[in-house]
Amino acid sequence: MYSKSLFSAILIRIILIIISSFAFISVIPYLHKEYYLSLIGIGILIIYQVYSLVHYVNKTNRKLAHFFNSVRNEDSALIYSHENEGKIFDSLNNSLNELNNTIAEMRRRNARQSLFLNNLVEHVGVGLISYTRDGNVEIFNNAAKGLLQINQLSNIRDITIKYPELSRRISELQPDNQQLVKVISKQSVLFLSLKLSIFKSEKETLNLLSIQNIRTELEQNELDSWQKLIRVLTHEISNSISPITSLANTTKKYFVRKSTGSIMKKDELDDALLHKTVDSLDTIETTGRGLIDFVGKYRSLTALPQPRFEKFPICDMFDRVQTLLIEEADSNTIALVFNSSPNTLELTADFGLLEKVLINLIKNAFQALGNSHDGKVHVSAFRNIENRVIIVVKDNGNGIPSDIIDDIFIPFYTTKNNGSGIGLSLSRQIMRLHSGTITVSSIPNKETVFSLVF
Repeated sequence: MYSKSLFSAILIRIILIIISSFAFISVIPYLHKEYYLSLIGIGILIIYQVYSLVHYVNKTNRKLAHFFNSVRNEDSALIYSHENEGKIFDSLNNSLNELNNTIAEMRRRNARQSLFLNNLVEHVGVGLISYTRDGNVEIFNNAAKGLLQINQLSNIRDITIKYPELSRRISELQPDNQQLVKVISKQSVLFLSLKLSIFKSEKETLNLLSIQNIRTELEQNELDSWQKLIRVLTHEISNSISPITSLANTTKKYFVRKSTGSIMKKDELDDALLHKTVDSLDTIETTGRGLIDFVGKYRSLTALPQPRFEKFPICDMFDRVQTLLIEEADSNTIALVFNSSPNTLELTADFGLLEKVLINLIKNAFQALGNSHDGKVHVSAFRNIENRVIIVVKDNGNGIPSDIIDDIFIPFYTTKNNGSGIGLSLSRQIMRLHSGTITVSSIPNKETVFSLVF
């Protein structure tokens, strides 16, 4: 409405200027008849009309410039009155006042939201530090102050003064990668989980660092792991030691007189007794070797070599593993299928260690399929939505019961009669050496899926 009225007012003024100009031109030929005064009067009228038009247009510009300046200075108390400005400017004043009220309401809403977020940042239990590309700290909440025992932090590099190792790890931290850092102070030892996120705007880049003390969780998980491991070790060692103890006691009785409890003399020994003794010693030796083998397997869990990383096409590894296992698969009528999408997908890892993991998982799948006539093991590789390489080993065998699925990665835990219980434990350790994870999901009698995430 205002724009139409403004257009009409300007158009009328332009038309009047044009008419006056024609009148001025028309009078020029009659200058010899003493029309000087008329010419001067029309000229003054034209000048006044041009001045009036410019002033009229600039009045709108001045109002808009004043309004934008008020917005820039966050002056929301400005009110445009309607005194002696005409109906056209009344509409403009109303529009500016409405727009000013809308902006003021947005500012109040943003202020409330900012206050809420600031309080949320201060009350959250996770330490948060926000800093610019130059390291200047903008947010340093109470949780971070409490964890680091630092009251003020102007630059993220100032952490070096108290925690040099922590500062170095922060500088090396990659976005969205979680790192665990052990921090030793005079008062205590902290186990901190660090994670970095980067937010980019038109003007600058902000880094948001989260710091969380996970010492309690680590200690609880460590205690649970030790309890599970000790339970398994106790079971295995007890199963090996008990027969040895019992057999040694039985063998000793061969050489002791029942009536007196004294040791038999050399001439009282016969061939049958000697044969029983040798058989007992053979059994003790076999059981002892089994215990030594058990200890050797335990040692292998703690003596894994460091990975030798190289970049290779995953399909090359699939071809090698298929060559090694295809005969066993065919003899058990199991379909062994490999697929890499795309076929050129590459991975940086230790070829030999990763090959051991795949062979172990596929052989476990073979055993789970048993004598199945339609057994299938499908091994696939692809990138997920986070651009991480995933290798999946899936079979349609018996599956893993839900009550034991959390225990299958415990060293020496096995449900097989002749299993060692270290294959999956070794696989998990190898994946950790690659900064990756191994997970499992299972639907009994339908499918079991092991996923290697790099």
